[in-house]
Amino acid sequence: MANLIKTNRALLITFAIVLLLIILISQGLEAKVWVSILLSGVTLAALYFLLASGLSLIFGLMDVLNFAHGAIFVLGAFVGLSVFANPRLFFNTVPFILTITAGVLLGERYGYYLWRNITRLTARRVIQGVLLIVAFGIVAFSLRRFPISALNAFSVTAVGGAVPTPQAQEALAIMIQRVAFVILGGLIFGVLAAPKEARDIGRQRPSWQIIGFTLIILITAFLVLIYRDPGETFFLGLSPNIRFLLALIIGSLTGAIVGIAIEVVLIRPFYGRPVTQLVLTLGLLIVMIDLIELIWGDEGHPPMQPPSLFAESCRSESIVAWLSENCSSINVLGRAFPTYRLFIITVGILVLIGVGLLLQRTRIGMIIRAGVQDSEMVEALGINVRQVFTFVFALGSGLAALGGVIVAPFLGVYPAMGGVFQLQAFVAVVIGGMGSFAGAAVGTLILGLARAFGDYFVAAGIDIPMLDLTFKGSPAIAKASSVLIMAIVLLVRPQGIFGKKE
Repeated sequence: MANLIKTNRALLITFAIVLLLIILISQGLEAKVWVSILLSGVTLAALYFLLASGLSLIFGLMDVLNFAHGAIFVLGAFVGLSVFANPRLFFNTVPFILTITAGVLLGERYGYYLWRNITRLTARRVIQGVLLIVAFGIVAFSLRRFPISALNAFSVTAVGGAVPTPQAQEALAIMIQRVAFVILGGLIFGVLAAPKEARDIGRQRPSWQIIGFTLIILITAFLVLIYRDPGETFFLGLSPNIRFLLALIIGSLTGAIVGIAIEVVLIRPFYGRPVTQLVLTLGLLIVMIDLIELIWGDEGHPPMQPPSLFAESCRSESIVAWLSENCSSINVLGRAFPTYRLFIITVGILVLIGVGLLLQRTRIGMIIRAGVQDSEMVEALGINVRQVFTFVFALGSGLAALGGVIVAPFLGVYPAMGGVFQLQAFVAVVIGGMGSFAGAAVGTLILGLARAFGDYFVAAGIDIPMLDLTFKGSPAIAKASSVLIMAIVLLVRPQGIFGKKE
């Protein structure tokens, strides 16, 4: 028992302080008020955690601060919105993602046979530069004049009104030509990402597996193209609950695939060069947001329709009653609280438990934790640490995209949302301790509660004793509470609550 307390001393002290502050702050408030505020804070904490957990995992294993994490969050939100409400955009763009992925897989697997014949460093750099320009040129050429605006005009609120699907999408022959060029661009990107030295190859999958997997991806891409019209009709005919579930799955997978691409193409060549990584991911953030605005527009979208489980305009008296009534709110001590927020809290808890069990109870978790401590020793045991790095990047990015899809029915979807949530996630990671998964959870909980209680007291005012005055501040004060908390924590414990001294 004593060892357990000593091991979790920071966690116990933190929760004791948070509990004490909640008790002090809630004095004078009705129970239904402070419980509602508490649940609102936990809702924000769950959303922040989906970003902060990925940031913490990536930094803890790879020492990479990924500034493009917020853009992946936004991408997940827009992809989820498209899958849910505009599947024709999904069916006309997914083939490009699948085919470029297939090209990268093949190029990375066999690119070494090119580089092994080029031994001079100067020649390699020149060829890399030329190939990079050619690859981007081919992809840009393949996507020129692609009718993305027409595909996005799926509702009457779009600029110029809704565009029918037959007019919005291109003929199948033109799409196949575009896809063929994208495959070629992906091959070149894969060659650029291929290992340059024999010592970097490590253990590889057999050629037949790579070729077979690539063929499956390509066949899937062409089937999506061929059946895009009946596919759109089928998607829109599904119930909102199933479409929302598909949006969660496809949005998260998109984020994971983008994370793999970022790690393989941009991060992997620059391990050990943190400044270069920061500049690259910061530039990627700007590029991704610009691409998102190019595809979906720079204006925001109203909140996505929530699943029918949370859509009925009524108030359930209990969770059991809600299961049959599907009300949009539930009675919490006589006050209505949105049931979709409870869903957000549930997802956050499930992710916390799931990733925690992955890290602590599985073989891949053991490898990840060992890689954090000594990656060279893990490699000496015959484990491909590079693949572990890629998996962690994919997992972190997938969690960020999942958060984007979940937030869409709650706050709406707009390109700037990533910056707001990413800032809070970074602050939470710093408060909890860089690289600590438990620290990320505690940091987001602290920030979520601080923001919820801060918003309430700023709006309701704070009574000043003996002066008979009520102080009402600007909403900016509540927003600044996260920075203030971070400053206090760093003054007391510079490495963060769960951080370790170096």
